Amino acid sequence: MIEEPSEKTKNEIYEFYIKIFDSSFDVQKKRNLLTSIAGWEPWSWRVVGITAKAVGEIVKVMGHYKVKSNLIRDHFFQTRADTSRNMLKKKLDFESYWKEFWENDRTVLMTKLEHNYIESTKKDDRTILKKFKNSIFEIDWRLGHFQSNKVAGFRYSKKREGIFILMNYQNNIILDEDGNGFTHEEYWSRRR
Repeated sequence: MIEEPSEKTKNEIYEFYIKIFDSSFDVQKKRNLLTSIAGWEPWSWRVVGITAKAVGEIVKVMGHYKVKSNLIRDHFFQTRADTSRNMLKKKLDFESYWKEFWENDRTVLMTKLEHNYIESTKKDDRTILKKFKNSIFEIDWRLGHFQSNKVAGFRYSKKREGIFILMNYQNNIILDEDGNGFTHEEYWSRRR
C-alpha cells in the first residue's frame, strides 16, 4: 500500500515552494519547478478513477500492455496550470499550499481521445466535466496502480494493472458494436 507523504516530506516540499515563490525566476520556470518538486513519487499524479471508455480499451485487449499507448492520466479535477497559477498568485501558508496541491494532483485514467475532447471543450463548456463524472469508476490510489515512471509517463503491466482492471471493472461496462466501453446506464440510455 502506498501512503501519503510523511510530514517531513511535506515540509521539505513546502520549503522548496517558498524558495520558488520568492525567487526571481519567470513564471514559466516557477511552474516547471513546482511540478518537479512533487513529481516522480509513488503518490504523484495518483490515479483515483478510470473512465468506462478506458476500461473498455483495456477489456478489448484483455489487459495487454499495448493498451497503455491509448491511455493518459488526466488532472481532471483542475488543470496543473490552474493549480500552479493558484500557488503563485500569493504566497500560501503550509496548510493552504498542501490542500491546493494534494486535492488537485489527483488524476483520472482515460483514453487519449477523451482527454483531447475534454481539453478542447472544457474551456467553453464546464458542464462537460459533469458528463464525464458519470462514467468514472473510483480507484483506491493507495493500491499503487498506474504509478509515475522515473522520467515520464506511468507504469502499466498486464499482470498488475491489466488484471486489476479486468477483475474489478470489466463487469461494470458494456462494449458496444464498435468496441467502445460504456457504463450500463450510458449504454442503455443510448439504445432508447
